[in-house]
Amino acid sequence: MKSFRFFLATGLLLLAASCTSQPTTADKKAELCSNLATLNTSIATLRSMGPNSSVGDFRKAQDNVKDAYNAVKKSAEAVQDAKVADLDQAYAELEKAIRRVPNNATMQQAAQSIQPQVVAVQTAQDQARSGLSCK
Repeated sequence: MKSFRFFLATGLLLLAASCTSQPTTADKKAELCSNLATLNTSIATLRSMGPNSSVGDFRKAQDNVKDAYNAVKKSAEAVQDAKVADLDQAYAELEKAIRRVPNNATMQQAAQSIQPQVVAVQTAQDQARSGLSCK
């Protein structure tokens, strides 16, 4: 009797697992597009840093960009035609630029020093969105 219950429970679990649907290609693209939009918003926030921004604002914006980029990378792995190589390169250059900002730099100096790399990331993310026909 116990083995019957075990097999019945195992069978029900297998049946339930087989009924769960896998994300479609369209679902995966939609997730990537959503993540690219989030990255765009994060980049815009970083780009808007100025003399009235605090170091905390800058670090939070930096962390948000990093989190958004990581989400893009993860979702891009599931989309065969995702072209994010330019985004990878632009993001790597942004990370280098941020690390090169001296600790004694003012917020305006920091924002200005990373501006070209921020623009490059934004351009690369726009191209990735365009290539996927994101809405």
